[in-house]
Amino acid sequence: MPALGAAMQEFANGLLPVNPVEGEDVRWTVDERLEHYNCPGVAVCAFRDNEIVEAAGFGGTTPGGPAVDGETIFAGASISKPLTAVLALQLVDQGRVDLDRPINEYLKSWKVPENDFTRRVPVTLRHLLSHRAGTTVHGFGAYPHDRPAPTLLDVLNGTEPSPTPAVEVDKLPGESVRYSGGGTSVVQLLLEEMNGTDFASLAREKIFEPLGMSRTVFDQPLPEALRPLAAKGHHVDGRVVNGAYTFTPQLAAGGVYTSAPDYARFMIECRNAWLGRGNVLLGQETARQMMENQGGGQFGLGWEIFGSGAGKRFAHGGSNEGYQCNTTCNLEQGWGGVVLTNCLSGLMLYYEVMNGMAAAFDWQGYMRAPRRIVPIVGDEMQRYVGRYRIVSGIDAPHFDIWVEDGQLHSHIQGLILPPRPIYMDESGRFFTQQVPSETAVEYGPDGRAQTLISYAAGDIEFLRAERVPEDA
Repeated sequence: MPALGAAMQEFANGLLPVNPVEGEDVRWTVDERLEHYNCPGVAVCAFRDNEIVEAAGFGGTTPGGPAVDGETIFAGASISKPLTAVLALQLVDQGRVDLDRPINEYLKSWKVPENDFTRRVPVTLRHLLSHRAGTTVHGFGAYPHDRPAPTLLDVLNGTEPSPTPAVEVDKLPGESVRYSGGGTSVVQLLLEEMNGTDFASLAREKIFEPLGMSRTVFDQPLPEALRPLAAKGHHVDGRVVNGAYTFTPQLAAGGVYTSAPDYARFMIECRNAWLGRGNVLLGQETARQMMENQGGGQFGLGWEIFGSGAGKRFAHGGSNEGYQCNTTCNLEQGWGGVVLTNCLSGLMLYYEVMNGMAAAFDWQGYMRAPRRIVPIVGDEMQRYVGRYRIVSGIDAPHFDIWVEDGQLHSHIQGLILPPRPIYMDESGRFFTQQVPSETAVEYGPDGRAQTLISYAAGDIEFLRAERVPEDA
C-alpha cells in the first residue's frame, strides 16, 4: 500500500462522532471502527475544487483477503440515481424533453398508469427526478444470480420474474416527497427509448468515457474481468453475500459499480457545470436547477441538497445487499468526499468517516458543534417510552423508545441502523452520537410524548411518527 499523505494519515487516526458532546474528546482509527462495525473494508477519496486530493483504502475486499486500495470497485447502489439524472437532464439541455411536460408524452412501450391522481396532475420528469411523482416501489434490493433477470418492462409492470409490484402512482404528483426507485426506472425507460440504446452503453458513452471513469460500469452482473478489482459484499454479521457481488438488474436506480476516485470525478464535473465551467455534462442553467430543492424536502434533481449559502452541498447515499456508499460536495467551497464500503453496517461508519475527513482536510462548515446533554432521570424517562407508528417520510413501520441500563434507547424498525442511546440537548430535541439527525417531540395532554418529528440537516423533515396506544 502506498504511503499515506499527511492529511490522510491524520484522517486514518481521527474518526469522530457525528454529534460530539461537550467535554468529550472521542477519536478512533479507521481500523478500530472497521472492527467495531464488522465491516471488512472502506475506500475513501477526498477532493477539492477540480482536484482529487487523495484516495486510499483500508481493510480488505473480504476479511483476511486482498487489501482495499483507493481504486477498488464497489457496488454503488443508489448513488446510481444522480448519474441517471444527469443523463436525463442532457435530454433537457438538447431540447428533446421538457422537465414539466407529462412524461407519458415521451414514453412509447409503457405509460405511467392513469388514475385519479395522474388525471389531476400528470407525472413529469421533474417529479420523477425529485422523488415527488407519487410513484410506488421504494427500492429493489439484490437479485439472485441463479434466476433469470427481469426486463425493465417486467420491473415496471411488476410481472415475473420481477421481485417487486408494478410501478404506479398512489399519491398526488408534486404534493410531497417519497423516495422511489420505481420512479427512477421510469426515467431509465425514457432514456433508452429516446436514445435508442441500452442504459449501460448510454452511461458509458455520455459520462464514463468523457470523464475518464475507467472503473465504473452499469453492466450487470459485474463482468468477470472486473471482479479481481472489486470488493466482495458482506452482510452485517460478516457473511459474504450470495454470489459475492450484488446483482442489481434495475440499473438506473441502483446498478452502478464504481471506485471512489471515479465517482469523485463525476461530482467534480457536476459542480463545474453548476459553476458554468465547461459543458462536459450539462449546461449551467440545467445544472443550477439540478442543485435546487424542488418544492420542499431534501431533493434537487437527482441529488440530495443540504444547507444554503456557503454551507450548501449536494450528496447521495446508496445501500444494496452487502454494500453501503455515500458522497457529499460543498458547492461554494468545492470540498467533498466519497466513501465506499463492502458491508451494510457501513452506513454507521460513513458518518464517522466523513467527520474525520472534514477535520483532516479542512472542510469548513461541515462539522457539528458539540452539544450539551440535559439529563433525563427516573420516572421522567417514561414520558418517552413506547412505540410510535411512522406516518410519513420513510418506509418503516415503527419508531421504538425504551430504557436500558438507565438510558433511553431508540430504534427504527426496518432500517439497518442498530438500536442506539439517545440524548436530549438544551433545545429539547433528541439526538444520537452516530446519526446526523435530531428529533423534536410534541406532547399530549397527559405530558407524554405524542408525536416524534425527525429532521435531517437541521430543518428538513424526514420522519413523523405518532404514539401507538398501549392497548392497540
